[in-house]
Amino acid sequence: MSISEKQRQKKLLKKNKKRKLKKNISAISGHPKVGPSHYAKYPIHECFIPNTLFETGLGYVIITRKTPDGFIAVSAFVVDVHCLGVKNALFTVKSEIEYESSVKPKLMRSSDEGNFENVHPTCARKLIEGAVLYAKNFGFSPHPDYNDIKGIFGNIDPDLCPVKFEYGKNGKPYYIRGPNESVDKAKQIVDKLSKKCGEGNYDYILMLDEGMVE
Repeated sequence: MSISEKQRQKKLLKKNKKRKLKKNISAISGHPKVGPSHYAKYPIHECFIPNTLFETGLGYVIITRKTPDGFIAVSAFVVDVHCLGVKNALFTVKSEIEYESSVKPKLMRSSDEGNFENVHPTCARKLIEGAVLYAKNFGFSPHPDYNDIKGIFGNIDPDLCPVKFEYGKNGKPYYIRGPNESVDKAKQIVDKLSKKCGEGNYDYILMLDEGMVE
């Protein structure tokens, strides 16, 4: 199926965004001596989501906590709200100076199409867990690190968030092949959507070397 040049450029921009998210994961991830659940007892510092998340479909959801001695524990989840749920996750602990001067700016720069907005922690958790459950409907599991890194949630109660999140796009799952997914892997994902959803009940775009397939 042919598409316009404008559509093609939009899809390429989304693919480049996915590549940038992966690069930031590698640059920011640290190796704290204790895991996220250890820091769940400390107060929330701030939580962010991109204000274009449900338009573009992909971005970081960030939850941070601050220790009494001024360190910031950061759990950041790469969330695909259109199809696959949590595609990646990182956890790191930095001094407040390092967080403000390095970690936070790198995460913020990942949102090319818009800015991040501060959200209540109950809504951040509800959004993340909702995306995981949505993806599970189609047989997709979150990134292997998710179960550890979600330890930052602690006793945050997602039921207290009044916001209703709508996953998918136009009422259907919508998959776009990411830079870390081989063509074979992407076709497996599409095949799974086909079996779970049935013809016409999902949308997809495969970014191939020779072009794109819808």
